[in-house]
Amino acid sequence: MKVWNKYKHLGENSKIVIKNVFESFVVKGLSLIVSFATTPLFIKYFNDNMVLGVWYTLLSVLIWFLNFDLGLGNGIRNNLVKAFTANDTDKAKRVISSGMFSVGIVTIVMSVIGIILVYSMNLNKLFNIDTSIISSHTLLLATLFIFIAIMLRFFLTTISSIFYALQKSAINNALALCVSILQLIFIVIAKFDSPEEALLNVSFAYIFLSNLPVIVAGIIVFCGKLKDCRPSIKFVDKSNIKAIMGIGALFFICQILYMIIANTNEFFITNLYGAEHTAEYTFYYKLSTIGTMIISLALTPIWSVVTKAQSEGNYQWLGKLYGYIKIGGLCILVLQLLIVPFIPWLMRVWLGAGTVDVNYTTATAFALFSAVFLYSGMLSTIANGLAMMKTQTICYLLAVLLKFMLILVFHSKTRWDFVVWTNMLILLPYIIAQQFVLNKYLKMYIRQSYTINDYENVPDGN
Repeated sequence: MKVWNKYKHLGENSKIVIKNVFESFVVKGLSLIVSFATTPLFIKYFNDNMVLGVWYTLLSVLIWFLNFDLGLGNGIRNNLVKAFTANDTDKAKRVISSGMFSVGIVTIVMSVIGIILVYSMNLNKLFNIDTSIISSHTLLLATLFIFIAIMLRFFLTTISSIFYALQKSAINNALALCVSILQLIFIVIAKFDSPEEALLNVSFAYIFLSNLPVIVAGIIVFCGKLKDCRPSIKFVDKSNIKAIMGIGALFFICQILYMIIANTNEFFITNLYGAEHTAEYTFYYKLSTIGTMIISLALTPIWSVVTKAQSEGNYQWLGKLYGYIKIGGLCILVLQLLIVPFIPWLMRVWLGAGTVDVNYTTATAFALFSAVFLYSGMLSTIANGLAMMKTQTICYLLAVLLKFMLILVFHSKTRWDFVVWTNMLILLPYIIAQQFVLNKYLKMYIRQSYTINDYENVPDGN
């Protein structure tokens, strides 16, 4: 009862965060169960760790294309938050229509470019897999199927942005859960004679499995809450496209750089150390993110709430939020290190005895890697909500250069987990710099106590 009374007296923004986090906890808890159940079933489904490694690598590489939306998804998100905050239905309608039109054009262009690239490459060489294991024809078809799935999801980016802008981030988590459940059902039911055949069929099924929940959710929201905001070509206008593209361009640069940092691990491991290590990387990664996945639930709704608070001039609340973020960073580090001694036992329970020969140095690398990535993500969430992109851009560019240089120079003298250590080290400069910039920015606005009207005459901080 005391907890409920405290909740009732909280501000609107705090209530939004708590409500979304609670809902996400429920959904993410189920997602964790499904995710950990799916991994050993995938091992059984493929019955070949090298082919499993190719599957993981294909997904990680092709998901890169989701980041080539020119930042439109994030631009739509931030502009929609402002429209919803002002209760401007006409503005929201035009942002949605202009956003979907823009994303549609980019989808067509990217699809053409992607298909040309797929057909022009030696995919077996690219993914370091012999044709005796997966034929070139099968690998080509599997790649095309996954690419089609990703491109369809690419176009549906607007749907996810709408739910974020509506402060309904838990719905996106629920949709991801539905995708995982559908995928789990498929690999349990489907039976194939060879790992190659299994790869081809799960790739084809992925077109439907990964997109059906989002399509259904989009239909529901436009027939319900946003029936007055249904997209239409007649509501597409240049001013909203320009506004979306303006902020989107900044997000796009950071997205591309972050994509290179976060989504190239499997590629480097597959090509420089061997595809069999990619599956091992995935096992460690899933376990190392048990704790951080729970904590990261709070990040999903924070971005849009930060934008909302900025639009309202509520810098006192933003300052308190930032303080909690910094405390959370220390807690994350401690939590990750506490998990390390239990990794061997967790591996045995999860995957069975003898599946992975646990290395404590590798486990520690993943613990630090996960803590650093999550904390940098927490800082980025606040910065993104405030549209402060300069620090990210510079530091991410430096991180990309360092990652390529270190891995390419030292890979011949190191184990595959050197990729993980590198990822952790290259983000430390960003963490230091972003904290400095946020401290300065928030202290200034809190001290000056700008009202909403005052803030409208102040340029965004960088």
